[in-house]
Amino acid sequence: MQHPFASNETSSWLLYILTDSALPTGGFVASSGLEATFQAGLLTRDNLPAFVQSSAHSYSSQTLCFVKAGYAVPDQDDPMAALDEADDTCEAVMIANAVARRASLAQGVAMLTLYLKCFTEDRPEKDIQLIKKWKLRIRAGTTFGHFPICFGLICRLLQVDLENTLHLWLYLFTRTLYSSAVRLNLVGPYEAQKLLFESRPSVEVVIQQTNHLTMDDCCQTNPLLDVCQGMHDRLYSRLFNS
Repeated sequence: MQHPFASNETSSWLLYILTDSALPTGGFVASSGLEATFQAGLLTRDNLPAFVQSSAHSYSSQTLCFVKAGYAVPDQDDPMAALDEADDTCEAVMIANAVARRASLAQGVAMLTLYLKCFTEDRPEKDIQLIKKWKLRIRAGTTFGHFPICFGLICRLLQVDLENTLHLWLYLFTRTLYSSAVRLNLVGPYEAQKLLFESRPSVEVVIQQTNHLTMDDCCQTNPLLDVCQGMHDRLYSRLFNS
């Protein structure tokens, strides 16, 4: 059986693009709660790996089910209704954290824009029209367009397999945390890369622990992180938007 990361004409190249830090989806301006936690005095160099692992588990518990829901949309009889149902549930989960919600909405519409501007060549017209219709509804304010659902949907339309999609989702989150730690001068760039490399086993465990969760099961497993992230807008000075 071919390994899912084995190179072929398109798959590996596409994965490289999706993991590129220059991808214009807004992740570079987010710290996913790390900056607020650091300013609250709860984060140091010594507990950074533990913080990342706990954050990844909480993030996966809350969002992985929505990534899978977005990924499954093309299989539904009414894809737009499936998008609305998943998006409404995601909104209900995120409504209490205005900072996380704002970041999710901004990155969601950016993901749709990325697909329409960069990846529509030789794509089925029905896929393109689905994204255009949903983006128009987001712009009109009749739906939300949360990032996890958009990410799962776009990965499906780009024919990224589900295993890689889930790994990409948590890799990008973990990388964002370590990248933010570098820009906050919490760790150096070489050390951050070392810690990112060493985080793979813990991320694999997180996926195994949360992959079974459905939209009815999603939950926040680190309430303190949620509180810190919600404090971000109240920081006296801040480097990141969220």
